[in-house]
Amino acid sequence: MSAEPLLIGLSGPSSCGKTTLARLLTRIFAHSSILHVDDFYFTDSQIPIYNGIQDWDCAEAIDVEKLVAALKRLKASETVDAVLDGVASTEIPEVEGAKSAVDEEVVNRLRSELSAWEAESRLKNQGWERPPLLLIDGFLLFGETVSTIREQLDIKILVRSTYEDSKQRRSDRKGIYITQEGYWEDPPGYFDQIVWPNYVKNHRFLFHNSNTEGPVDDEVSKSLGIDVVPGMGMKTLEETLLYVCSVSIFSRHHTGLF
Repeated sequence: MSAEPLLIGLSGPSSCGKTTLARLLTRIFAHSSILHVDDFYFTDSQIPIYNGIQDWDCAEAIDVEKLVAALKRLKASETVDAVLDGVASTEIPEVEGAKSAVDEEVVNRLRSELSAWEAESRLKNQGWERPPLLLIDGFLLFGETVSTIREQLDIKILVRSTYEDSKQRRSDRKGIYITQEGYWEDPPGYFDQIVWPNYVKNHRFLFHNSNTEGPVDDEVSKSLGIDVVPGMGMKTLEETLLYVCSVSIFSRHHTGLF
């Protein structure tokens, strides 16, 4: 009998590298797949309006009830395609043959180390098998207003990014996104008026003095089981990948050995 899937939530500010990390993890971990929370936006006409602008970056823009139902179906071993009910993902596919965001040697080394660790674990614990990994890639997964989402996740990892880096990366990709009914392009000032304030509002409870670019409140993060990538948002993608792999492998949910 196969092990129950393990749901790993990857969240953080816009353009912090969540989707890139998720895709890298599927190359390292066999039997893994990604569910993009962006596929659970309400229709374009249902997106909340803030100061005359559609707010695609607030929790209210996501159909939380539908997403929670999908997470429960994933836990019951349904596939990502099944829980999307035949609707194609709006996430832009990774370009075939595109240059890896992390050196291929690093990816291969991590894959090899994982295989060796799994083989050793099977020897020590007869019949043990690593559970399939389901990577939940999305913004605002851990906020207090969406605790029903948070409760479904076995491992919760908050990827950090500075205000400057997030703004630059979002600008670099032109702020253009596919929606259910067309596409969305950030209007002038959208990042400062909508994107970053939403991130701060929904995550300040995790940080000392509500400063999302400062030290983590370890007592709060531990009580909620949220692993915050160290480094104040200054880690490289490779360093972040190494941290996420370590958390994913050595979680008590994953190994079942602790």
